[in-house]
Amino acid sequence: MWPIKQFIPLILCSSLLVGQGTMNAFGLGHFYENQGITSAGNGLNDLVPTFQSNVSLSNPSTWHHLKFTHLFLSYSGDENSISDLPLLNRYSGLAHAGWIVPIKSKGSFGLALVPYADQRITLTDTDTTPFIAFDDTLNLVNSFDRSGGIMAFKVGTSYLIRENLSVGLSVDMLFGSSRQNESIFFDGSSIIQTSRTRYSGVLGEVFISLALQEKINLFASVKQTIRSLNGLYTEKYLFDDANGNGFHDYGSPSDFPLPDSVSAKDEIRFTGIHKPEQYSLGLQSNLNKKTSISFELRSIKDKGKLPDPMTLPINDWIRHSNDINLSLTRFPNDLSLDLVDKLSFRTGLAFKTHTLAQTKTIIREIGGSLGLGFKFRVAGNQIDLNYYLGKRKFPDPFNTEFVQQLQIGISLADLWFVKRRQK
Repeated sequence: MWPIKQFIPLILCSSLLVGQGTMNAFGLGHFYENQGITSAGNGLNDLVPTFQSNVSLSNPSTWHHLKFTHLFLSYSGDENSISDLPLLNRYSGLAHAGWIVPIKSKGSFGLALVPYADQRITLTDTDTTPFIAFDDTLNLVNSFDRSGGIMAFKVGTSYLIRENLSVGLSVDMLFGSSRQNESIFFDGSSIIQTSRTRYSGVLGEVFISLALQEKINLFASVKQTIRSLNGLYTEKYLFDDANGNGFHDYGSPSDFPLPDSVSAKDEIRFTGIHKPEQYSLGLQSNLNKKTSISFELRSIKDKGKLPDPMTLPINDWIRHSNDINLSLTRFPNDLSLDLVDKLSFRTGLAFKTHTLAQTKTIIREIGGSLGLGFKFRVAGNQIDLNYYLGKRKFPDPFNTEFVQQLQIGISLADLWFVKRRQK
């Protein structure tokens, strides 16, 4: 392990970051926010209704307004570029999948599967480092790559207490894994050390929706850690990647030592590596029957601590985040036969700050989104298309990063659990 741990810090001095962008190099990677069929990019409003005039798919306390059971799925394509560097990274994947059932106009129940954190990142040293061993000078190049992520399986419910007040509850079960490779390349050979981390944790969130006046609605939520994110860390022994494919195998030529001649080290259990505490507040003002303007404020603090033995691309992580979001939404007219009236429009601005735990420096982000939705059939089936463009300003020595996301989603509505009429 010594050569790897000795030289991997050199990557941080002058490196290229590829994969999903700079945010993936901090701590557990890039945390997704408000992924859903009506939230583009890192998301804009989460609590405030954007799916329908009184429904947010991310806020269970609004689900009782749904008249039909909804199945929904969204897919996103992302692009990251770094200023002053010839890097352009593209990737795509699931953004949101869920199922919501309204219960007698007063309650609801829903399930969802969403990405929570993405950890795909590769760092490669841009400079060659000379190293003297046994009177020979070796030219070393260092690299690090990590792939994997964390998913959240969500179970939510809600209940209408009185006409203007409803509450919701969501439990998020976190799971996933990541694989890390730390490599040193010298004179045509490469020494690689691999490790794997498996994650599990449980979060809980309480939601409140309150109609203050006829045209003003208030939304709030509090998220707490039920069981902190824990990890099982397994480290493999070093091997010489003789065939150069990055895996410990029997290729041609075979790696040394042979894969079946070494075993993994004992697993190390990490506890408390991620313990989020989140407070959110949203305000919606209905300008007319079809148009609303919204404001949302969110503060997230991570009380977890990443342990020293855990392999990290950069020895820092995000401790505190603050988001301010403004949006304007035009909802469709369900009863109109006019094609234009069946379209919904969404636009908004997002302002974000992320404070790093070790250096106390701040990452700033500003972005905007545009969204278009089309309703079809009486039940309210809907296709949504959303675009997000953001700019992240990192502290030195990192560069400014531009992020784009194009997201497409579909929701299908139908009547479920309805008793058949007797003949």
